[in-house]
Amino acid sequence: MPFSVRAALEQFSLAHPSGAGQLTISIAAPAAHAPDGGVPVLYVVDGDLLFGMAAEIARAVTSVTDFPAHYVVGIGYDAAYADVLKLRTADLAPPIAAAALESLGGLGVAIGGAEGGGADAFLAFLTDRLRPEIAARYPQTADGPQILFGHSLGGLFAAYALLTRPGSFATFLANSPSLWWDGFAILGHLPAFADKLAEIEHQPRVLVGVGGKEQDLPSKVPVGMDMALADVQALVTISRMVDSVPEFTAALRDAGLTDVAHFIYDGEDHGSVVPAAMMRGLCFAVPNPE
Repeated sequence: MPFSVRAALEQFSLAHPSGAGQLTISIAAPAAHAPDGGVPVLYVVDGDLLFGMAAEIARAVTSVTDFPAHYVVGIGYDAAYADVLKLRTADLAPPIAAAALESLGGLGVAIGGAEGGGADAFLAFLTDRLRPEIAARYPQTADGPQILFGHSLGGLFAAYALLTRPGSFATFLANSPSLWWDGFAILGHLPAFADKLAEIEHQPRVLVGVGGKEQDLPSKVPVGMDMALADVQALVTISRMVDSVPEFTAALRDAGLTDVAHFIYDGEDHGSVVPAAMMRGLCFAVPNPE
């Protein structure tokens, strides 16, 4: 019988860590036969936007090649797009200072920047609530590598999780990370990061990526952003999406992280880069045994 994501998909809800509302958890089982133990799990934040893509990529690489079987877990909200933009900010972003939020103008309003600050609670939910639930439902994943993928604010969240709890995942895939959030405040965690690395038995593997066109100045205002074009272009310049990636990778290496790499996807913008980053991230996180 031909494999289909729908046939292999399970969905269930878990209480949001804030105590208000529910999170929708989506799981895609491997297309190929999985071993009895040690099966990797790819956790994808922004599940409403990215889970389907990640599940299809997993299906493709495991059904037509000998790529190792793995599960894909998406964490989402099952809400309207405008609401998802705000809900994800509340969960994925660290706190932001009032002045930094004001400097975002219409972008800060569109994504609900004032609601940010839940990154610590969301990370604890992933590791302490969701992971045991996945292990109970799929015992073959209990001792497998745990991988985190995040894009944009999700990439910021992956970077934040790495810096604050480097032992929480075996591999961190931080794509197009919004390192600019709160005036690059995330870089303030680097001094303590070296000490945290020294406290864990196994260092994580880290891949940071970005589209090569993400720092190009836009010629028009993105849909839904109530800002003047000049202000949007100024934000793009200040954000330094492309330049900050190799700099961040070098800083992680200077802090003592050994297995860290970055990749700039030529010709890709903030949206088009995602599938390429997922594919390369999978190959980085789940290397195919020779």
